[in-house]
Amino acid sequence: MVQIAIVEDEPSAAQELEELVKAYFREKKRDCAICRYESALYFFDAYRADLDLVFMDIDMPDIDGLKAAAKLREKDELVLLVFVTNMRQYAVKGYAVNALDFIVKPPVRATFFALMDKVQRVLNARTGVDISVKTSQGMYRVATKNIRYIEVRRHRLYFYTEQGDFEAWGNMRDIEKMLPPRSFSRCNVCYLVGLAHIRGIEGDEVLVGEARLKISRPRRKEFIAEVAQYFGSER
Repeated sequence: MVQIAIVEDEPSAAQELEELVKAYFREKKRDCAICRYESALYFFDAYRADLDLVFMDIDMPDIDGLKAAAKLREKDELVLLVFVTNMRQYAVKGYAVNALDFIVKPPVRATFFALMDKVQRVLNARTGVDISVKTSQGMYRVATKNIRYIEVRRHRLYFYTEQGDFEAWGNMRDIEKMLPPRSFSRCNVCYLVGLAHIRGIEGDEVLVGEARLKISRPRRKEFIAEVAQYFGSER
């Protein structure tokens, strides 16, 4: 099911957009869940990092859509973002916050359906699994395929990813249950390695990106076997 949020302060515009979304999914015989918010502040108060798509009105009274989108990207780098605007020239600024596209009010059914086809292609092209973890700023969603490795240190988790590094709450055992099977392996008690990001193994170290992580003696045999199995299955 595709999870969608509509952030629009005009009830009639929000209703029109919701009806178009529902019509599209009825035609495609797919399910969707839609939440509407009349302001960006309400949207962020209720935000959970499990959305697939956000329609964001640019012209809103409390906080404009462009500023709201920048805040959204701090919380969620993966959710697809489509701006809704009265003036086409404002939508160009959306590329600074990685917006997928924009809709000019009032939306035209054919144009809107073409946009939704684009959304579906992007969603279908995504591989791997997205997980949500709790940070000091709130929930943060990350694609597991982008995780190079995870470190546990003094009861905190540190994620090292293709998009940057961040600190999170939780424990390694719970994170392991969320990750795709046979895609990650522990080289020691402190590090959980994304096998796709391994550049090589030299002695008692595994090379992951620019990092060199220690392979412990108790974990070495199992870790090497899991690495070999992963790369063997990828051929």
